[in-house]
Order: sequence, then C-alpha cells, then structure tokens
Amino acid sequence: MEYLKGRKDKREVVCPYCREKKSDKAYQKEILGILFSRIPHQTLHSLELRPDTEVKTVTKLTRETKVVLSNITISDNLFFKLMARTSVEITNVISLVGHDNSLGRCLGEFYWKTRETVRFCFDECTNEEMKQVCSNIKTMPRKGIHINAKEIHAKENGVYFLLKAWTLFDTCSPDLFLKTSKKEHIEEFLEEEDSSLWIGNAKCLDLGGYAVGILPKLGLSEENEIEKLSLDSDGLGEISEIPQTKNNSIWVGRVKRLRLCGSSVEILPKLRLHYENVMEKLELDAYDHWHIHEILKTENNSICLGKVQRLELRGYAMGILPKLKIHTENVLEALELDTDYPEDVAEILEEENNSIWIGKVKRLDFKGYAIEILPKLRFHDENAVEKLGLGVYSPGNIDEILGKENNTIWIGKMEKAELCGYAIQILPKLKPPG
Repeated sequence: MEYLKGRKDKREVVCPYCREKKSDKAYQKEILGILFSRIPHQTLHSLELRPDTEVKTVTKLTRETKVVLSNITISDNLFFKLMARTSVEITNVISLVGHDNSLGRCLGEFYWKTRETVRFCFDECTNEEMKQVCSNIKTMPRKGIHINAKEIHAKENGVYFLLKAWTLFDTCSPDLFLKTSKKEHIEEFLEEEDSSLWIGNAKCLDLGGYAVGILPKLGLSEENEIEKLSLDSDGLGEISEIPQTKNNSIWVGRVKRLRLCGSSVEILPKLRLHYENVMEKLELDAYDHWHIHEILKTENNSICLGKVQRLELRGYAMGILPKLKIHTENVLEALELDTDYPEDVAEILEEENNSIWIGKVKRLDFKGYAIEILPKLRFHDENAVEKLGLGVYSPGNIDEILGKENNTIWIGKMEKAELCGYAIQILPKLKPPG
C-alpha cells in the first residue's frame, strides 16, 4: 500500500465504468484496496501476539499457523476468529474482554478492560472451523482464560463452545445469557454430574430454549444471591430430563426475581430456594396446558415459595395458584393475574370458594377471565387493599362470577378501586368490610 501511494508513476487507477468519480479520494482508496487484495500474502507458520504487536506486512493465517497467547488481554472477536482458523496455544494465562469498536484495538496488557459484554457467537463458522475450535480447546490449560467482563452472552454453537471450554476459565462468575434451539449443543453436557459447571456468584442467569436443560449442571455458591433467574422454553423436550428429577433438588439459593416462561414453569417445584429467601418478584407465564401438566398432579400448597413481594401469573400458569404455598406472614405488594381464555382458569374454578390462601395483599390487578377466580381466594382477616384494579372487556369474562349472590366476595378493606369495562357489573358481589 505504501509503495502504491509513494510510487513515481502517478498515473491514476481508474475503473472504466466510473470515470466521473476518479478524483474522489474514497473511490481511489477503494480501488487501491482491491488491487492490494490481489497481492500474494505471506503465510506465517508461527506468531506470538503481544500487546504492542504491529502488522507491518500482510500475513495469511491458516489452520497450520501456531498462534501463541501469553499474559495478554484479547477481545472476544479476535480470539474466536483465531480459535476457528488457526492453532492457538495459551501459555500462562490470558484475559478475555468484550470487543469495543470505539477503542480501535483488540489487544492490550493483562487486565486491560472494556465496558462490553463477552459474546460467544459462531453463527458464521463452517463445520471445519468448529472442528478447529474443538481441537484448540483440547490442548488449552485449565484455568488459562480469565474473563474480564460482567456478562457472557452465548447462542447456538456458542453455547456448546462455552460449556466445552468452561474448565478453561479462571474463577469465572459473570452473568450468563445462554440460548440455543438445538439439543445437540447441550446434549453432551447432560451426562455431567449435577452442579459440576461452577458459576459461583453469578448475579443474573438467563437460559432460553434447550439451554434451560443444563440448569441442574450449574453450581452456585451457597451464599449467592441471584438478582434475576429467567428460564424460557417452549416444548417439554427443551427442558430435558428436569421434570423427572426430585422436587427441591436444584439449588438456586437466594433469588430476588424469578421468571419462568413456557414449559419452564414445570421446573418450579424442582428449585430449592434458601430458607430465608425473600423474592421481590415471581413471574409465571404458560401458554399451553402441557406447560403445567405435571404440576397439576401435585397436592395443593406443596410448592413452598416463602415470602414473595410481587406475584404475576399469566395464561395457563394461573391454574397452579392452588399449588403455591405463601408464607403465613407474607405481605404481597401486588398480585397480578391476566388471561384472555376461559380454559386457562378451568382448573382453578373447580376449587372451593375461599380455599386458596393469599394472605395480605396491597394491590390486586386482574384482567380478562382472571377475575372469575376472585371468589376462590382467601385473604387475611386484617387485609387492607390499597388498590383494586379489574379490567373486563368482554361480557363473557365474568359469566361465572355474575351468578354469585351479592355481598359474597370478601377481599378486606379497600382504599381505591378501578373497574374498567364490564367489571363495574361485579361491584354488588363485593362484600364491604365489617
């Protein structure tokens, strides 16, 4: 490139189809780049990357090229490209950071940091390149990679690589976001012992698709507190053998926010929470009857939640409300129930009135057919509702409740009520306190 720029022969390089742009500097640079790309590259057999490495000549790296990494920080983009296309050797230890375009570099001194998350993504890799990645993993030293990032994101093939390389990471406890649509990416690790993939003090754990199936294999510190645990899966096949495991067998410890969506709702009885856990928010969303099929077979009040500040149930998930056991001294800040389909509440309507213990609740927010279960709930004798919100936008949503006698539904003292749509019709059914 320097030769082309500094040559004495100043004849312009011109495309015959773009002569009108021949004075455009960007255009000239593009043409030079095309010519430059046709110059034969030098192939390296060995390369040691250092923080001050400068590329003076064009080099071609192949699978036979040995790239040595030692006591440096390297961006995820460069590291994974090297893993897929060369033979990588790690001596001592390296630090892995998320790629940051604004910094203009991808190598640095050890413990150099960026603000980006580390992403394990191999979507564009060929089968041959993935084989090269696996080959490199086999030769790397345990605990040879320090991940210097708060979060790790992996999807599809990246999930497989992350799990395969987990023993290479040194004291790794970042937040994990894993999602894959293929069982083959996690199948190998289902044979591992439970809690064998140590994630220690991770504060956020977000698993989607088949990645949910590895939950029992992840090991958490006894005193860890998870800010958010989110599991989201569709078919029962995505949660693997978890439904067959014993109840309360998967240790998650203290959890502030728990979100289970789809077939992952079936995992709820399998989780073991810290006995002093106080959950800020529990969110359950099931959109198929099979998502709660096994839970419906359990006894009422058999799933101990401890203390919960906010409970949100949507769709078929409302059917498991009788199965939940809430601490007798609990005070719910909010209970939110929402469904547009009568079949979502069919199971719960078979329960007796005032049979489902809710205790003290500050705010009730029911929408659609969820309002039909109001007579089934039992509140604390001293309950005081700060706000009752009912939203009914189809007269069919409240057919069942309109058949009740007036003044038969007791929820305690009430400061404020917002009745939207047809919900105003159930007002006579509410029993005033006293």
